[in-house]
Amino acid sequence: MSAETMTACWRKRAVIINCIPANTHWNKEGAAMHQDCDVWEALRTLDFVRRRALKPRLLALGLTLGEGQPRILNSLLSRSAPMTQRELADACWLDTATLSRTLDRMQAAGLLRRMPDEESRRSYRIVLTEAGREKAAQVRAAFEEADARMLHGFTAAESAALADSLRRAAENLAGGPL
Repeated sequence: MSAETMTACWRKRAVIINCIPANTHWNKEGAAMHQDCDVWEALRTLDFVRRRALKPRLLALGLTLGEGQPRILNSLLSRSAPMTQRELADACWLDTATLSRTLDRMQAAGLLRRMPDEESRRSYRIVLTEAGREKAAQVRAAFEEADARMLHGFTAAESAALADSLRRAAENLAGGPL
């Protein structure tokens, strides 16, 4: 896809994206542009539908997607050792200010603790509490259920190919391995 086509695609959707269903074509030009933006549109739609499917489960757990709480819980649950705030910010793709505010709320809710980092007096290591581990397991179950619904009817090979393709696309955009 050319840079001009991508720019036109973004401009066209930026103005009216919240006013139309995902698969509506605006006119002949828009329909033609839609062909060039099928991957972008599919990813945007998938993200929207997945968030919509997860939102009730996460709200029932007292969490939201927007603040990165599920990613934080999953990252901490996946690691065997406590993480520094910097490591956690990088793992969750969050800026340090957002992470700090979110950690404050999660610590107040009893989901995690900040421990002084023995290697650096200016930083902390983050560790899940027992309540945090339980909440992280519930979050993981919610995401696994959503993934199972999303991949219903896919073969194992198709699921693996999709995951590989999405990972490669992300690495292309990031400019290297993630």
